[in-house]
Amino acid sequence: MKAGAFGNVGKKQPRLTQSLILIIIIITICVFTAIINPRFLRIQNIINIFQQISVLGIIACGIGMLLIAGQIDISVGSQVSLMGVTMALIIEKFLGKPGPNVQAWQTAMAVPLAVVTTFALGFIMGLINGIIVVKSKAASFIITLGFMAVYHGGALLVSGGTGYPMYEQLEMLGRGKILQFIPVPILFFLGTVVITFVVLKYFRYGRFLYAIGSNRKAAYVSGIQTDRITVIAYVVVGLCTALATLLLISRIGWARENVGAPFGFDALVAVIVGGVAITGGKGNALNIFLGVVLIGLIENALIIMSINPFVRTVVMGLVIITAVSISRYSENRE
Repeated sequence: MKAGAFGNVGKKQPRLTQSLILIIIIITICVFTAIINPRFLRIQNIINIFQQISVLGIIACGIGMLLIAGQIDISVGSQVSLMGVTMALIIEKFLGKPGPNVQAWQTAMAVPLAVVTTFALGFIMGLINGIIVVKSKAASFIITLGFMAVYHGGALLVSGGTGYPMYEQLEMLGRGKILQFIPVPILFFLGTVVITFVVLKYFRYGRFLYAIGSNRKAAYVSGIQTDRITVIAYVVVGLCTALATLLLISRIGWARENVGAPFGFDALVAVIVGGVAITGGKGNALNIFLGVVLIGLIENALIIMSINPFVRTVVMGLVIITAVSISRYSENRE
């Protein structure tokens, strides 16, 4: 037998990973859209895309790490709404609407109190979600579905069904630019992605997430405090959502009870499309980043090509079906 017959023994055959597939799809979308409308590839439009996906990307990082642990949280949209209206209400009602009757100490305290309250709410909601999921032993999808209704109801109660302006408070956070060029939200988004990468790759906590998502019982037998890690993962989601809320509300300048509605679905779409396994145990920061970028590109391409905005939901549904099918096919081949 020829020596060449044994040449490939023990060698890994090259294969298309989901990340590589996503990169190819992203490049294809960019080329196709640029042919139709050359404005798509302008630097300003690319910056606008990243600014638009910054809030979604930060939430997706939290959801992605949670999904790696085999859990899910679909209440994040309602969390954003509740934190958003609470933050705006504090600035307007509790610490005074800007004007001649507002004391200097009220103005000085308004933003810090709003920021602290937002992160406190994110922490508390994440903690509650995690504890109930762990203690009830019920499916996290069902538990967080219930909390989605609870938090949405809370947003309605706090806001009274009306919106609250931010009176240009925290404007630098949502609309500011570094060197008059790079929007601040983009830096927060990229920073969150880097932190997610470091945590998943170099921290024991990240390895524990993979272990729990791959086989929860085996992880518990090996000495990992599975319940504790799961609760922490939910708290991380809450904190990521709080940061995203600050950026969102300070950018749009107002808050209503439904301001966060799209993010629960979109964040889940982004991480699944990116290649994070919905069953847990698989995924990384690059998967999350590429998934978010793809969602942003699709939305921007639809606008650039003047396609009916109602087509967006159809496209997102098809994207999910395609991504999950590709992921399952890749797993079966392995």
